[in-house]
Formats: sequence, structure tokens, C-alpha cells
Amino acid sequence: MRPRWPHAALTLLVAAAMSLTPAPAAHAAADTTAPTAPGTPSFTQVTPYAVTLSWSPSADDVGVADYLVRRTLPTGGVWVDSTPGTTTTITIRDLTPNNQYTFSIVATDAAGNTSAASAAAGVRTLRHTAGTMCSIAFRPVSSGGGSFQSQLDMTNLTPGVWQEWTLAFTLAPGQQVRPEWGFQQNGTRWSQTFVSLWSSGAGPVQPGGTRSVTFTGSYTGDNPPPTEFTINDHPCAVTGVPNTPPTAPGTPVASGLTETSVVLTWTPSTDDVGVDHYEVWRQYTDYVIRVASPTTATATVTGLPRGSVNRFYVVAFDAAGNRSTPSGVLTVTTLPGDLEPPGPVFSLAASEITDSSVRLSWQGPMWGDFALFRIYRSQGGGPLAPVATTTARTIVVTGLSPATTYGFAVAAVDAAGNQSPPSQPPLPVTTTGVPTPPACTVTYRVTSQWAGAFNADVRITNTGPAAITGWTLRWTYAGTQQITNLWNGAHTQTGAAVQVANLGHNATIGAGGGSQSFGFQAGWNGSNPSPTTFTLNGLPCLTG
Repeated sequence: MRPRWPHAALTLLVAAAMSLTPAPAAHAAADTTAPTAPGTPSFTQVTPYAVTLSWSPSADDVGVADYLVRRTLPTGGVWVDSTPGTTTTITIRDLTPNNQYTFSIVATDAAGNTSAASAAAGVRTLRHTAGTMCSIAFRPVSSGGGSFQSQLDMTNLTPGVWQEWTLAFTLAPGQQVRPEWGFQQNGTRWSQTFVSLWSSGAGPVQPGGTRSVTFTGSYTGDNPPPTEFTINDHPCAVTGVPNTPPTAPGTPVASGLTETSVVLTWTPSTDDVGVDHYEVWRQYTDYVIRVASPTTATATVTGLPRGSVNRFYVVAFDAAGNRSTPSGVLTVTTLPGDLEPPGPVFSLAASEITDSSVRLSWQGPMWGDFALFRIYRSQGGGPLAPVATTTARTIVVTGLSPATTYGFAVAAVDAAGNQSPPSQPPLPVTTTGVPTPPACTVTYRVTSQWAGAFNADVRITNTGPAAITGWTLRWTYAGTQQITNLWNGAHTQTGAAVQVANLGHNATIGAGGGSQSFGFQAGWNGSNPSPTTFTLNGLPCLTG
């Protein structure tokens, strides 16, 4: 520290200097010469919580003022410590055990000139060996319907603070963290790196302190808690994970039986942390499907075939994803009602074709009574989808695109809901006018990739003036990619051709920039080129 002189003494010294020293002829030239680069740092006294750095000094024409010790952060940016220009060693403390750090040194002089940085050097702190380094409390927030939200509380059990650390855990194959929010995936292993420096609002995690992270995701099948928690590859003690499954629900009882529906009730399950939801499963002919996910011990099941024999059972889940054993099985036969559909329609014809509409007319049905007719439409060779109903034998279908080929079919429906097959083959109709430019953009992004597999996200943006209700996206791979698991959509793949359709919750894409997205995991071999051509409901899209 420079000495602080009293004001009177300083005045006398200045006067004496002026009387003894001749005035300079001109101002001294400014210092513009930067110091030379310091030497590469080396490391001694490496412990789990600190490391000492040393380096060879810089040279400067007027002297080095200080050294900046720069530490590269894993999430971007640099943390800087400093020493006076005469000191070429420093001990960096408050480091986290078994963590990799990278340092470089920069010299500055009194004029603010900065040297080139030294070569970077890395060092890993020692592992924590005096007991368990960390504990993890898993707190399931919600689970059901294929999605979940969870919280992890990380507690520091070491005598040192945590400034930088990496949390990792393992999920079941059918589970995904979505959105990722900083998480990285390697197969079923998920990790996130945290940086909490002294300048941040949260600050480092002190000994005995706790830091939390909340994440959401999707799952298929069961939703068990994460396993194999680690901090910087140190196994953590795990607390707060309920591992007792609920008791089995009672065998369901039927009431309110109709031709197509039934109300089921059952004795509730019990659980040490509470039942989160139930799943009702239906076995019909040779398949089993989940038909309801209620949070109470009752469910109304609809859409059953008339006169069908159905077997129902119930499974309970707690918030941690633990699954009970199934209930007993209930067999229900729906009421027979009218099972005979009307005959097919015939003589389907098109007239009054414009650039956005067409009039369809038909005859029939060939036999039986009808209550209404259901009109189906396809586009671009895609599947038929219902678009309108009418009680007349003619209808004007609107909302079509110019210069576009559609396929139309009509089915007859009786008062009991029985429907004839749609007329075949579909009637082709091409609207008049000039083709409209693409009103959609598709962004295909590979988010992570490893040997033999990859994850990708696909976003569909509607750039047109009208909302899209119901969508099917198609593309063809140029490589050997095969989708194994897809979320937020229903997919089929035949060879290299992929088709993804909306689910009920994401069927609408808003006009003027609205978007929907889905993600998937796929296998690959040899190369993994991204597709460049997409169609949405049979129409081409731009590639983002």
C-alpha cells in the first residue's frame, strides 16, 4: 500500500522538487507496451477443496501491476482472481471435490496494457473420501397421463462449499426429461452442471446447505423414481423416495350399463404417501388398452362396441410411480342394440369445383335406414379423415386450397350410430386456381447423438392466415434411421418413410406463427443425415 502523506508535508515536498528539478522539455510518452505472456500455470497442494497455482513471471518495460487468474466456467464465462505483479502464486479455495478446472494467467501493467493469456492448464480436485459427499431427496410433484414433474433437493455433506458441481441420475428407458432445461442425456443417464459463485444471488452451497432443481418429463408404461444419484461421480445417499406400492384396488363393479358405455367403481387403494391416480385397463378380444386414468375410485368408460364382451381391471399408482398389483377382473357385456350398419352409398360425384370448394352428391345407402352422412377427405395420398356431416345427399365442402388434389368418400350412419364403410375408392377432386406458397415451416434438430442412437426435436410453424386443425407431417430419411420412441405425436414408419400425426391435445396449430412440436429417439447406422423435405397434410413446407 502506498503511504498517505499529510497535506502540509506534501506541499513542501512538491515545492522542493520544483526548485531542484528542471522542467521537462515535453510530456513523457504514454506506456503502450503490453507485458509478455505469463508462463503456463502448474499446480501443487491439490486437495478436494483447493489448489495452489504457480507460473513464471511476465516481463514489462515499466513493471507488471497485477496478474489475473482466469478460471473457465463449465456453463460459459470466466471467473477471475488476482495477485499483485510481484506475486506469481495463488491458492484458489472453495472448490468442489472431483471436479475438473481450467486456468490461464493474464498480466497487466499500470497503464492498463494486457498481455496475451498463458496457455491454459487443467487440474482435477481430489475425491471426497471422508464419508458421503451428498444426499438427494427425491420429491415427486405429479405423475399421470404420460407426464410427470419432480424435484430433487441436493444437500452438501462435505466440510467445503460447492461452487461448481454436476448432478447425474438414471431414468427408466421409457422416461424422458422434457423440456431439457440444461439437462444432458447419455442413454438413460441424465446430468446437469450447476455454477453458484460468490457474486450470484444464490451463492455457493455451504456445508449442510441444500439446493433444489425441478424438472418435468414424459413416460410410457410405469414411472419409477430416478436411481443412481451422483454429484461429481460421488454416489449420494438417497432420502424421500417412497418405495412402498399402493395396495391392490378392489375388483371393479359395473353400473349404468348401456350399449356403448359402463360406469365402474371399486374399493380405493391405500398407500403410505397417498394414491396419485388409477389406471383402468380393458381387455377385448386379443388386445389390452388403458381406457381411463381417474384420480378417484370411479370411471365412466365409453366407446364400447355394442354387444361386446369386455374384461376390466384397475391398477393404482402413488406419486413416486410405484404400481400396485392389479385388481380382480370384471367381465362386462354391453347391451346388444342395433348392430346392423346401413349399406354403402354409391354414385358419388363432384360438381361446382372452385379454387376453395366443391359440391359432392351421392345416392344411397344401398339398404337400411340412415340418420346422417359422414364426409371424409384425404390429401396428398394420406389417410381419410372426417370433415363434415349432413342429412342431405349433397354438400358443399369449403376451406380447400387452390390447385390441390383431394380424395373424398361418404359413409352412411344410422340412428344407433352404426356406420357403413366409406365409399371406395375415394373420389379424386382437383381444385382450380394457382397453387399457394407453403404456409408452414418445419425445423428438424438433432439434440443429442451417440453410437447407434440419437434424440431429435421437430417443430411445425404455421405461417398461414388460418389455423390448422388436425395435422400429419411426413418425411423420408436418406439413411438407415428408425424411430424407436416418439412423444407428443403418433408415428408410423415404413422403411425410410415417416408419418407423424397429432394427438388430441396438440391438434391445432394457430395461424400466423403458431407452432406445435414433438420429439423422438431413433437408431441409426453409418450416417445420420437430417431430412430436407417435409409435407404437412400433403402440402410442402419450408425447412427452418
